[in-house]
Amino acid sequence: MPGVVATSRRGAAGLTQGRARACARWRELPGAAACAPRVLLPFLLERGSLSQLLRAHGREFRVLRLGQGLHAGPAGVLWTREVLLLVDGVPVVWARSVLPADALRGAWRALRGFGTRALGDWLFQRGDVRRGPLELRRLGSADPAARAVARALARTGFRAEAAGTGALWARRSAFVRRGSDLALTEVFLPPAKRLRRGA
Repeated sequence: MPGVVATSRRGAAGLTQGRARACARWRELPGAAACAPRVLLPFLLERGSLSQLLRAHGREFRVLRLGQGLHAGPAGVLWTREVLLLVDGVPVVWARSVLPADALRGAWRALRGFGTRALGDWLFQRGDVRRGPLELRRLGSADPAARAVARALARTGFRAEAAGTGALWARRSAFVRRGSDLALTEVFLPPAKRLRRGA
């Protein structure tokens, strides 16, 4: 029955390729969770403070600020902040926050001089901040976020510490405060798969 075997192999390959394409698009939960590696699900699905969760997985948690400031783009002037989140000296998450510049004079003015403080520590202490749906995605090497991560690791000298195999996984959501949105994207680096609670 070689024809049957060949057909089922092609069918399996088609399903795998279809799943890969589906995982490479932003997808909301709960459907998106089926694509993600099980070891990362506690981090990807966390709706509370990721910073707080990471603290429980090591002796030392630190925020390394890569850049923060105003940038002109097609959508107008935006404020962006990029950081690496480190557990025991190893980068495990790259994160970018983006919001309209005029929001710094209003709902988000506290972020202007934020320094190396963890954004989650501030967001989840506010009673007037609402988080939108979480979306997950597997990043290809050509994805702008994946390229930004590679540049950040090269610039900071962390390339070896963050080395690993497999695709990068990202999540994104919007935080709404007084009608103004802050967009947050977080990319999980390979060492995040090795984190253990209480380590």
